[in-house]
Amino acid sequence: MRPQDYDLAVGYDDDDDDEVVATYDRGVYFSSDGRRRQEEMLNVSHKKRRVQPKDLTDSYAEWIPVPSGAYEDIVERDSQSNPINRVGTKRREYASSDDPMSQWRPLKGLFGDELLHHDGLGDHLDHPACAFCEKEYSATLNGITRIFQCGDCGQFLQCKDCCLSRHALMPLHTLQEWNGDFWAKASLAALGLVYQLGHGGFPCVYPDERVRKLTIIEALIIHDVRVRYCKCDKSDEADNLAQLLRNAWYPATVTDPGTCATFKTLDAFRHYNVERARLRACDGADDRCNSIHGDDLAAGDRYKAFQRMARQWGFLKRVQRAGCAHNAGGVDATEQGGAAVVCWTCPYDGRNLPPDWRDVDPQYRFLYMLLLAVDANFKLKNRMRPNEIDDPSLGPGWGYWVEPRRYKRHLKNYIAEKDASTCIAFAALLQKDTRLTTGLRASGKGERYANMDYIVMSALAGFTLMLLTISYDIACQWQKNMKERNAKMPESVRLPLESFTFQCALPVWHAASHEEDCKDANSLSFKPGVGKSDGEGVERVWSVMNPAAYHTKDAGRGQRADTLEDKIDSHNYLKNIGQGEALQRKLIVAIAERDRQVEGFREVMRTVKKEVKKEWKTMIDEWLKDPSKPNPYTLSRKDCPSEAQVRVECQKEEDETMAGATAEIRGRSATAFVAAGLQIEQAQRRIVSELSGRVLVTADRESKIIEWRRTLLGKIRKFRTLQATYMPGAAAAIAMAEEARDGDEAPPKAEHIKLFMPSEMAPGRDALRGCLSGLLALESKLRVAQCTNALVTLRSRLHAKRHLIMFRNDNLAGQNLATKGATLIGQVGERVEAAAEKYRVGRKALVALEGDTAAAKFRELRPEDVQLDGDAGESDAAARAKLAMVSSGRGARAPRNAPGTSRRMMSWIWTAPGALDDEEQALHESVRVEWTRALARKMRWEEEVKTLREEMCRVLRYLGWQSQWWRDHVDERSDVSQEVAAGIRAYALKQADLHDRLAAFFEKKWRVSILDAARHLVAVENMAEVEVPDLAHFFSQPR
Repeated sequence: MRPQDYDLAVGYDDDDDDEVVATYDRGVYFSSDGRRRQEEMLNVSHKKRRVQPKDLTDSYAEWIPVPSGAYEDIVERDSQSNPINRVGTKRREYASSDDPMSQWRPLKGLFGDELLHHDGLGDHLDHPACAFCEKEYSATLNGITRIFQCGDCGQFLQCKDCCLSRHALMPLHTLQEWNGDFWAKASLAALGLVYQLGHGGFPCVYPDERVRKLTIIEALIIHDVRVRYCKCDKSDEADNLAQLLRNAWYPATVTDPGTCATFKTLDAFRHYNVERARLRACDGADDRCNSIHGDDLAAGDRYKAFQRMARQWGFLKRVQRAGCAHNAGGVDATEQGGAAVVCWTCPYDGRNLPPDWRDVDPQYRFLYMLLLAVDANFKLKNRMRPNEIDDPSLGPGWGYWVEPRRYKRHLKNYIAEKDASTCIAFAALLQKDTRLTTGLRASGKGERYANMDYIVMSALAGFTLMLLTISYDIACQWQKNMKERNAKMPESVRLPLESFTFQCALPVWHAASHEEDCKDANSLSFKPGVGKSDGEGVERVWSVMNPAAYHTKDAGRGQRADTLEDKIDSHNYLKNIGQGEALQRKLIVAIAERDRQVEGFREVMRTVKKEVKKEWKTMIDEWLKDPSKPNPYTLSRKDCPSEAQVRVECQKEEDETMAGATAEIRGRSATAFVAAGLQIEQAQRRIVSELSGRVLVTADRESKIIEWRRTLLGKIRKFRTLQATYMPGAAAAIAMAEEARDGDEAPPKAEHIKLFMPSEMAPGRDALRGCLSGLLALESKLRVAQCTNALVTLRSRLHAKRHLIMFRNDNLAGQNLATKGATLIGQVGERVEAAAEKYRVGRKALVALEGDTAAAKFRELRPEDVQLDGDAGESDAAARAKLAMVSSGRGARAPRNAPGTSRRMMSWIWTAPGALDDEEQALHESVRVEWTRALARKMRWEEEVKTLREEMCRVLRYLGWQSQWWRDHVDERSDVSQEVAAGIRAYALKQADLHDRLAAFFEKKWRVSILDAARHLVAVENMAEVEVPDLAHFFSQPR
């Protein structure tokens, strides 16, 4: 038996040893005398050879990708070609690669001129002839030789016959035809080309007799092209850049360019980018690389190059369309705002106003008033970087952004200024959005007066004004001390406030978030001359701009400014082009609504004595001159603090608590938080009321409701953010409610979303309700004010309703007048229901908060409580009796369920807090409010009709002025070559022709009768819900 120690391996191997290993037993034998030793290997067992990857049958078995070498050699070679930045040394700078835009900026005028070179005959100016048959262009009486140019084939000229012959196999090429002044659009199909399918364009021996029309969508690809630059006499004046541009290839750099993009590609990218705001330069470059040849890896990364080209192209097209290159000094002589597309309907002295417009009678001056909507968009924020390069906009201050250097110099004088104060309860939410913006920048920290004043005054710099109305969601605060702030502005933007009449107002939708007194005093509906503008136009612009917010958030200052300018420029231009349809649509709705309001006001007028009407008109005039006088559009209150006054009192108490360092959260406002919740509830009730009202929901009103819902959802999201702070327990309640909701059901709309106010949480102490200390008591105070003021409003509207019913019974006879009276009473009835619903919601919350205490003070409001002594039942019975007396000789039978006079009881609402002692005085006040508001509605709709018609005239005047401007600037430049001058002339004539055709199109559209226009909306555009009551009668009246 052999020892275990002898059973050993011959050797040991590691992973890198290729030696074959064997195992065996070693036998050792000794001679008998012990002098000789013999060894023998027994039971030899060879181990199996390890197969390594290099031993496999593979042509790449012994190939080592990226072979390793001396790393020091690699670093040395790299440092020689690209010097690295070492401590204590400065990296070598290369302007062509580090900042290509800095080299391009001085040449933007050259690039702009070369683009215009394509609008003329270019190199063929002296000899416009076909490049193949040499037929010369002519447009004489003896004959016409038409000349074309194909954007896909090249910049050479072709006659009609050669063009059709060359394109028989290429039907997707795009053509343009020279009409003697400029290049006009043309197509191969219009020239008669028929592409033969089945044969690749070649003739067919038996073709189909029918010629069909198809629309083809074509993709773009990337090409590798070998080129030589021209060095002969023909290109003496055209360097390499000019040669590329004249071939419709846009170079990515100005120093030995290696990448170009065709004009057609840049145009397509710009179109998709400004229309969708979701296509970035990297997407555009990647799409071009992968569109057809997705496997062509040699194309390389062209993102940065394409980004520069797209940015420059957008800038050049903007300044070209604005006519900047047609000024005597060229593009570089562009003034501030000179590249912006302006609104054709806005009043511009010398462009679209009559020469003697200042002499118009004062009652018509509103037709030439400028209405400006102001707002700040905090979604368009930009990230700050400590190492950002100086890359300003390509045209700083030329378009829609103020010149940045002057703007920053101005802001340095207002470093310590606080954010704009406001009476809105959403101020806390606004501050949250504007202050917690670490690492982001916008117009400044928050919505400060210094920022907004400079921007607004810069926008108004080009206007000559008589009347100005500014709509702003904090206009109530912003208009204060306006004269003092204007005096401190730089002289270049300072406004001559003494030369025109200036008024501020709250936008219609945002006004609902203000306190009642503030809303009534600054309502746009009560401002003379504004028509039915809602003042929310800037919000609609934000809805177009917001999709670009994400893509530009991380961009540099200049890149971001140019991208957004391109988006705004496209929006303004398309808005102008759509004025023909938009103004006609608005006018049809305005005329119908004006007639309805005039008829309704006529019925109200009959109910008021002449001397009373005179008194109320005087009251309106005095209030317009001096807003400190009593507001004719609101009720007088007795011993009843308004909701605004209660909120101010709560805020004072909270501020005192914070000063004593006992507040739960310093620097925030619990009062504003709870008030925001109440105002969201009010907005929800408003939408529900609009949807369930008597008036038909038209397309225009439906779009407004959709907009209201979108705005309301944004406010609810902000409310939820603060709710997590003030009501930590709300998150669990919201989650449980969401889990309980049926997953198959659609999510609730904005007006039906439960807010989970403190009163809607589980009953108990503050902590058990998941609220911070004192929040329940705060809501109780605000709910008390809500209930009290709701009763005041309810009593007022019931008085107005009874007055109208009594007038109907005494004065209206016949079906037509009775119907009109019923409609008017129904409208007031809807307002009664709105006030009643506001009370019921407030009382329900109070009962949940205080229990029996609140129930005793504020009683349940039942339907039978919402009436006056001898209200609708008695009045309607009187009306029926009167009609019966007319039709028969005997009196009408009394209604069966009408209680006797001795058994009637006064509703408790007339003894609740805030009720006036004198019922006659209350009736007078209620009717006055209804009358003045009806008058305001009538006047606004009348102004709207007149303003829309004047805006139509302004559009036509502006187009005429613009057309003449282009014709006056056909030969303005004297510093360019003949070829570029010809292109400048051709582009100007093309733009003049475009504006002439637009003016003719708009005028023709607006000359049709209102009946035909309304039929077009109803039949062609599927707008059967357009509210045009009694078409036959309506359209038979003169307009």
